[in-house]
Amino acid sequence: MDKRLMNISILGLGFMFVFTSFFTVSNIEKTVLKSIEKDDPSFTGDGYTSLCIIYGVFALCNWLAPAIIGAIGSRKSIYLGSTCYVLFLTPFLWPSNFLLYTTSVLLGFGASIIWTGQGTYLTMNSDSSTISRNSGIFWAMSKISICIGNVFMILMLRDKAGLNESTRKLVFTVLAVVCGFGTLILMVLRPSVDADGKENEVNLQKPISVIPKQMLGDSMRLLMTKDMLLLSTLFMFIGLHVSFYSGVYSSCIAFTKSLGTNTNQLLGYTGILVGVGEVTGGLLCSVLGKRSERSNSKRIGLSRSTVIIISFFINIVAYGLIFVNLPNDSPFGDTYSKSIIKPNQHMAVFCGFLLGLGDSGFTTQIYNIIGVKYSNNSASVTSLFMFMQASSAAISFFYSNQFGIYIQLIILAIVMTIGTLSFLKVDKCITV
Repeated sequence: MDKRLMNISILGLGFMFVFTSFFTVSNIEKTVLKSIEKDDPSFTGDGYTSLCIIYGVFALCNWLAPAIIGAIGSRKSIYLGSTCYVLFLTPFLWPSNFLLYTTSVLLGFGASIIWTGQGTYLTMNSDSSTISRNSGIFWAMSKISICIGNVFMILMLRDKAGLNESTRKLVFTVLAVVCGFGTLILMVLRPSVDADGKENEVNLQKPISVIPKQMLGDSMRLLMTKDMLLLSTLFMFIGLHVSFYSGVYSSCIAFTKSLGTNTNQLLGYTGILVGVGEVTGGLLCSVLGKRSERSNSKRIGLSRSTVIIISFFINIVAYGLIFVNLPNDSPFGDTYSKSIIKPNQHMAVFCGFLLGLGDSGFTTQIYNIIGVKYSNNSASVTSLFMFMQASSAAISFFYSNQFGIYIQLIILAIVMTIGTLSFLKVDKCITV
C-alpha cells in the first residue's frame, strides 16, 4: 500500500471510532434526554437545542478553522478536535443543563477544526486521478461507525423499553472509551505526502494571530465567486439532510408509537441501514473511480454529475415514502397518530438505507469537486463547505421544534432541487 493510501486509511479508521460515539449519541440524544428528564424533572436539557448549538458554533468557528489549520497543521487540528468529541459525552454520565450546553459549544469548535483538517488532509494526499477513490474509501470507513454504534444500541436495548440510569451510564462509558481510542489513532497520523512520496504538510509556522486576516480574506473572496455561490446551495442542503437523518428522523421513529412496542430497537435497526447506505455509496464511488482511472476513459465509470442525479432521485423516493409513512407531529414527542398510511416498520427502516445512500453520493462528489477544482485552496473551500453545512444544520434543528415532518420534507426537497441544478452547472465547466 502506498503512503498516501495508508494515510487515508488511518484517517478513516480514526474517524470510524470517534464517530461511532458521536453518531450514536446524535441518533438517540433527543430520546435519552427525554428519559433523563422523566427521572429528574430538574433537568430540562433538550436534544434539538443541544444539536442546534453544536452546529451553530460549528458554523461560526469555520471562519477561524483555516487559520488554525495554517498555524498548527491539519494533523494536530484533527486530533485536537477529536478530544472535544470525548468531552461531549460527560453530560450523559453526569446530567447537567450547564454541562450539556457548555460541551455542545466546545464540540462545535472541535467539529470545525476536525472536519476542515480532514478535508485538507484528504486533498493533500490525493490528486485528480485518486480523489474519487480516496473520498470513497474515507467515506466508507468513517460511516461504518453508524452501523457499529447502532448494533451496540440494539444489544443494549434488547428486551428493554428504554434506557434506565444504570444502562445509560454503561452505554456512555463504552462510547467514551471508543471515542478516546479513535483519538489515539488520529494522534499517530503521518504527514501528508505528494504524488512523489515527499511530505507536503501545510504548516505556515506563524503565530496564529498573524494568519486570520489572510485566510478570512481568501474565504470571503471565494464565497463571492459565481461557482462557489452556486455550490453553496448544495452545501446547505447537505446540512439539512444530515441533521434530518441523524437527529430528526431517528427521533420521529422513536416517538411514533404506532410502529410497535419497542421503537427504540427499531431506531437502532434504522440507524444500521443508514450506515449500510452510507458505506455502500462510498464503496461504489470508490470502485467506479478506480475503473475510470485505469481506463483513462471518461466513458467508463460514473461522472460527478451522474452520481449527483442518481442521489437526487434516491432522496426524492426516501422523502416521499417518509411523507406517507410517519405522522406530521412525530418530531415533537410520543404520538399514536397515523399518517397517510398506517406507519410501517419495514418502510421506516428501508428509508434509512435510502437516506444514507443518497447522502454518500452527494457528499463524496462535493469532496471530489473540491479536490479537483480547488486543490490549491482546499482549507478555505472545505471551511466554507463546513460553514454552509453547519449553518443549515443549526437552522434545521431550530425549526425541528416548530415544524412538523411534512414541512421539513418539503423544505429538503426544494433546497435539494436547487442545489442539484447548481452543482450540474458548475460541474459542466470542469474538464477533469
